[in-house]
Amino acid sequence: MSTINTTPAVKKKFDVVDLLISFLPLIIMVCLLTAATVPALFVGIYKMRQDGTLDIQNTSELLSSPEAQTALAIGFIVYAVITIVVFFFWYKKAFLKKQIKLGNKEVFSVKKVILAIVLILGTSAVINLGLSAVAALAPSVIESYSDTMDSAGLGSNLIITLVYACILGPIAEELMFRGVTQAYIRKSGLPAAAVVIITAVLFGIAHMNPVQSTYATLFGLSLGLLRYKYGNIRITSLAHIVFNVFGTYGVSLLAAMNLPDIVTYIVFAILAVAGIVAAVFICKEPVTKID
Repeated sequence: MSTINTTPAVKKKFDVVDLLISFLPLIIMVCLLTAATVPALFVGIYKMRQDGTLDIQNTSELLSSPEAQTALAIGFIVYAVITIVVFFFWYKKAFLKKQIKLGNKEVFSVKKVILAIVLILGTSAVINLGLSAVAALAPSVIESYSDTMDSAGLGSNLIITLVYACILGPIAEELMFRGVTQAYIRKSGLPAAAVVIITAVLFGIAHMNPVQSTYATLFGLSLGLLRYKYGNIRITSLAHIVFNVFGTYGVSLLAAMNLPDIVTYIVFAILAVAGIVAAVFICKEPVTKID
């Protein structure tokens, strides 16, 4: 899924059509996710009617039953598989047909993997420090965000957490955003910085709640940098998986250790500084042309 362009670089004029096409993955994602959620909603309604607890004025508990959560898990996994298949072939046909593939040995060189992982862990640390600050200043915002995550089944359902959130979801999102979306924006002729920023903003919007959209945009900037510099989405898929695994298990592990808050903040601060250093090194790397 990664390549080196064999033709000389030619400065392109701005193409609004390619820019508009880059918005399609976001629209498709919203439609597919909505379709994936509908069966779980019907299961939730059926279950609450059986229990005699259905209240039309308050449907926030529709996805709280184990049956609805299972339906949601299955729906998300089916969504991810369909997305991976569709966007893999779209990305391959649109951008990879006439190019030379990079081998995994080059894509996952020790230097690239270390820099990518340090960058992503640093990004996660910055996000966690930011969330801690918001929790201190506006606890209701974080409480609302936590309720949203719980209703989505993230963290409470082992199937979603392991299979979807930590494996299939990251791969699907990388094919959509760093694959198709970023490639079309780059093809439109916009400068590299604009390409990375617009892709990150669209990635943030896709998460559809203020807190998650904000930190997803920051995360998207790091992934976009990796995609731009290293010219492939295999390395960004690995980085995305690392981010989700660390966010799901690493942060929980730190919390379970009952460390003083100051120690946790110091750990995150060290990771954040390391991530900034990694970003500087990555910015100095030569650009691998892909399209």
